[in-house]
Amino acid sequence: MIALYCVQLVALSVGPAYADGYLSMLSVLTGREIGRAYRTDGKIPKQADNTNDQNACANDPREVSRADADRIGELARTDREAASIELARVTGPCMARKGWRIVIADADIPGIGRPAIAALDAVLDKLSASLPRQVDRHSDLVQVKRHKADVVYTMKVRPESQGTADELRKFYSTDPRAAETMNGNLMKKTYCTTPPNIFLEAGVAITWEVFDQKGLVWRIRLTSSDCS
Repeated sequence: MIALYCVQLVALSVGPAYADGYLSMLSVLTGREIGRAYRTDGKIPKQADNTNDQNACANDPREVSRADADRIGELARTDREAASIELARVTGPCMARKGWRIVIADADIPGIGRPAIAALDAVLDKLSASLPRQVDRHSDLVQVKRHKADVVYTMKVRPESQGTADELRKFYSTDPRAAETMNGNLMKKTYCTTPPNIFLEAGVAITWEVFDQKGLVWRIRLTSSDCS
């Protein structure tokens, strides 16, 4: 009975809209986008499939415990949209096993819209699935993640290029300002294009960090203001 209530809550509080490659989760209360549903198996996302899988997850007591259902039900009394978002979070692992990637746009990042964050998370999710990936002859991209309004690209120096990493570390220790300028210019050439990177325009910062077998070699962060 409690799990069934959760399913009804989703149906009442969130209305989907189809776009190319994803289903948009729209609040029927405000009409704003609160999240997106993507397929991770290459299939075209269909609303009927999403609804069926969502109902199956919400009705499974192994996925939505009684405590979670009670908590979400209580939240729905005062904020139906927040309750729908929380239910989507709780059923996320179950939906992932069914081939869905549910992206709930953060609401606690000032100045960045939910659609921009949802789109960014989807891009990073697809990129992560292709890692590790060669960056150049010296390093590989091994991880990409978002923390709040920062996207962090982590690169690992190849063992055969340890000598190059040692030279860079020495450069940073002897002339950090010149090293920062060199790497900053490299980032600007990559992201401060015309038009500028769409995520920088949205207010997201981009960080590059490079590690070798000894630890951190260097780290640098770029924001939209650095492109001006």
